[in-house]
Amino acid sequence: MDKEQKWLQRRLGMITASELSDITSASGKIIDGNIDYIRSKRFERNHGFSLPVTSRAMELGRQNEPMAVEWYRANYPQSKIIYSQELSEIPFWTNPLVPNFGASPDAFTPDEMIVVEIKNTVGNSTIEFFFDPCTSFEEKKARVVKEHLPQILGQFISNPKVLVIRLLKYCAQNDDIIADTTSPLDPWRGVLFEFERRDYIESIAEMEGRINLFNAFIASERNPSEFKRGEWSVVNGKLIQK
Repeated sequence: MDKEQKWLQRRLGMITASELSDITSASGKIIDGNIDYIRSKRFERNHGFSLPVTSRAMELGRQNEPMAVEWYRANYPQSKIIYSQELSEIPFWTNPLVPNFGASPDAFTPDEMIVVEIKNTVGNSTIEFFFDPCTSFEEKKARVVKEHLPQILGQFISNPKVLVIRLLKYCAQNDDIIADTTSPLDPWRGVLFEFERRDYIESIAEMEGRINLFNAFIASERNPSEFKRGEWSVVNGKLIQK
């Protein structure tokens, strides 16, 4: 079993930071996508394997992530980072205070106080938005928050040592575009956003509660469709309908 397979095995049946958008909703209520996620995690726990999930964005992310890490190292040389894929075992951080939850940092400082999360930009309009010099940094950060805040909170939850998360939006060089000749390490190819734990204390606590609620429902014997009816809470790890 290679390190990728070992990593997938460790994650099996766990709620992960990269999946936290699947347990949230704009209204805070339980929606159909949340129900689908419960069934997915139950399947993993009951059968010991996960069904394959692939997308073009995921493929491009895997291909370009190493270069994005090199971009960060080249443009922020004062910040020494460990790239998880370069280790003999891919890290999967867990917090004993939040059972059945974990996160894998893309890269992190040796003291684990700073995590670097890589997001390769996919799609013409997305690339044009993040790399438009006339679009304000504040607008860009607002979009990052909208798209990635659940995962950011999850990284904080998974490891209490983490104080800062730096999220990098990276535009990889496209070999299919003949005119795209600038270096993959050129400064324009990355936009870095920083998030500090102290600014998200309440949001972190709320997400921990949401994780515990979903974990209790996944572990219960209730039909997932019931989750949309009524209100629920967790008492001593048990699911209670109010």
